[in-house]
Amino acid sequence: MKSLFEPASGQPLPSLLFPATLEEFLGQPRLMGEGGILRRLVLNQIFRSMVICGPPGCGKSAFVHLLKKTLPFHFEIVRAGEASGGDLRKAMDRGISYRQSGQECLLVIEEIDRFTRTQQDALVPALERGDLFLLGLSFDNPVRSLLPPLASRLLIFSFLPLSPEDLSILLERGRRFLEKRGGVPVRLSPEAVSLLIRRSGGDGRKLLILLETLASSRKGTGDDGNIMIDLPAVRDMDVGIGGMFHDKESHYNLISAFIKSVRNHDPDAAIHYLARMIESGEDPVFIARRLVILAAEDIGLANPLALTVAVACMEAVRSIGMPEGRIVMAEATLFLALSPKSNSAYRAIDQALGEVRDGFLPSVPFFLRNVLPPESSQAGLSRENKESYLYPPDAPQGVSSQSGLPKGHILYTPGEHPAGEESEMLERLKHWQSQKKDLEE
Repeated sequence: MKSLFEPASGQPLPSLLFPATLEEFLGQPRLMGEGGILRRLVLNQIFRSMVICGPPGCGKSAFVHLLKKTLPFHFEIVRAGEASGGDLRKAMDRGISYRQSGQECLLVIEEIDRFTRTQQDALVPALERGDLFLLGLSFDNPVRSLLPPLASRLLIFSFLPLSPEDLSILLERGRRFLEKRGGVPVRLSPEAVSLLIRRSGGDGRKLLILLETLASSRKGTGDDGNIMIDLPAVRDMDVGIGGMFHDKESHYNLISAFIKSVRNHDPDAAIHYLARMIESGEDPVFIARRLVILAAEDIGLANPLALTVAVACMEAVRSIGMPEGRIVMAEATLFLALSPKSNSAYRAIDQALGEVRDGFLPSVPFFLRNVLPPESSQAGLSRENKESYLYPPDAPQGVSSQSGLPKGHILYTPGEHPAGEESEMLERLKHWQSQKKDLEE
């Protein structure tokens, strides 16, 4: 299979619209806009070894083509998924040879995160000696997959999906190109433009493929033989959503947005991110497990039923699977989003664990201990240390003055504004504490 950057006959539209100048490059204003670091490097015709990561269609390949047009370097292209160690060594040797003859070499590695440890190790000495420059491309953040010695010698930049404004410009460029190439006017309705941009999900390559396919199938559909692409034509092209590319980064971003939306009483955002995860093929049991964690951690005593609902959701999803499981998850998501929130249980157990780890280990009061056999080492305690256990249900008020921790040691703190069921629990606690105080007096 050829690299994305090798010339080919019958090139698809995205490959024909790669930028030749900085002004033609779309997206990444932070890096490629006025004052952006990558823009300054290109303008000054210099380079530093780096990795660029980002989802499909965000401009990584376009950036490589721009460099080929502007930098006076020799380019070696290696595709990590197909290259052997020998292929990598040959590319590096050719690059070193060019540098020795006076021309800098840029080694471009597609999907660099797929390189083996051995292949990555081979790159380190060449970078250390300055034999060549390296440009790695990756869909996923490569920090997790690159060896530390290699990662420390590389700058890492993240490309974001293209904005709707950038996609609109790209779509218009594609329309004009197809119109000029075919000699037939190509028209798009505003509604079709809007839907195409939404369906591309920030993926410029996906947008142009959709446009080219629609234009090919709509010849003669407009007046006087024009190509007319309207809203029904785009809707009929049920090809899925380009923005549903799901790598490790989007996996963590989506579940984070989902949980934070539920936590913040935002049912609309929560359902949206749930739909995004479902459509991208996320494991539904993983989503349900996170709902169980949220129910205990963030809702807690404010609505104890939330944990029951979340556990039932997880078991239901395991039992019935998808697509019906989406309804169960939606119901649980809305229930949790609309529940009052309290993290008092989460804070209480973490505080208690911290104290125990720091050595707070008071002796268990005798009245709370298990019944001791005669041979126990504790059986010989003096009578005054053997305070009898007072059974609360037998007490007049249903509570005794005995405490399992030193007086005044508090772990459970409900916060300034207890909500839901917890507010009622707190009132009961205050009542019991008052009764205990009376009994002590």
